[in-house]
Amino acid sequence: MKVTEEAEKDIDNQGDHDRKKLAQKIKKRLKEDRDHKNISYISKPQFGIEFHRLKLKENGFDHRIYFDYTDSELTVFAVRHRDYAYSKKDLKEVRKRLGNIEE
Repeated sequence: MKVTEEAEKDIDNQGDHDRKKLAQKIKKRLKEDRDHKNISYISKPQFGIEFHRLKLKENGFDHRIYFDYTDSELTVFAVRHRDYAYSKKDLKEVRKRLGNIEE
């Protein structure tokens, strides 16, 4: 599993206490629960993007973890609190980040 620099920054922008726990939860869920009900395939044709999403809603977290597969490797490219996920601004940023990992 790979985490992009941008996704690392997303995690770093969480509170000091939450940052470490969030990073651990993301890694655990994506390694152990790839067929979990909280993982969905997101398609937003109006933005020209498709990606996978992990809904992390436990222990006080309400985050969406965006990831995709590049050359059979899982790559986390964005981490969003639910309040900021799926907005036009967010989806435009997703398109940019997806372009970066596909290069």
